[in-house]
Amino acid sequence: MDSEQDKQGNAQEAEQAKPVVETQEKPSEPVAASEPEAAPPTSSRTRVFIGLAVGALVIIGIALAMQRTPGSTSAVGSTVSAEITLITSDRNDVDCAAATGIDPYRCGFSDESMAWHGDEANKLKPYYTTDRHLYLIPGLFLQPAVQERFKSEPPDKPRDLLKRFTAKCDLKIIGKVGGTKVRWLATGTWSNPEEVEVATPITCKVEG
Repeated sequence: MDSEQDKQGNAQEAEQAKPVVETQEKPSEPVAASEPEAAPPTSSRTRVFIGLAVGALVIIGIALAMQRTPGSTSAVGSTVSAEITLITSDRNDVDCAAATGIDPYRCGFSDESMAWHGDEANKLKPYYTTDRHLYLIPGLFLQPAVQERFKSEPPDKPRDLLKRFTAKCDLKIIGKVGGTKVRWLATGTWSNPEEVEVATPITCKVEG
């Protein structure tokens, strides 16, 4: 019969005889990196269209900027088209003052108080175009179409009751007059002096 000591020894030997089962963690499988989704073809086309539209707008803006502006001038001897806004009382109301002119054309005043009594055909008068360009033009109301419009509505009533019309004219640029002051009413105040283009009318048509 085995002693208690022998039993314990045998138990230890049996425990040591058990196979050692190694637990090894299974390596985790690498996670595939997500690939960026390809942009749909319509998205790239949209970007192209937007780029073309922006480019077209830039080109249009440049073209508009290059068009005639109120402060721009034309070469002497050139012909320009102008749409001049008028009422019939402008014939007597508007005037300019300048110490010099371009022979035979002069403003109605050589200064603010000294009138020049020349013929209407040679007397410079200030007129604005519809795009706010200022010209000094002699004898505009002597142009046949403008003269007929004047006869159809003589300025014998208040200015605010007169119908505004447009004279579409071809003008010939003949130079500039510096130190020019203008006024829009016979009793009005004079503007600050500036250099203004002088143009003679070639032909005019009237609308309005």
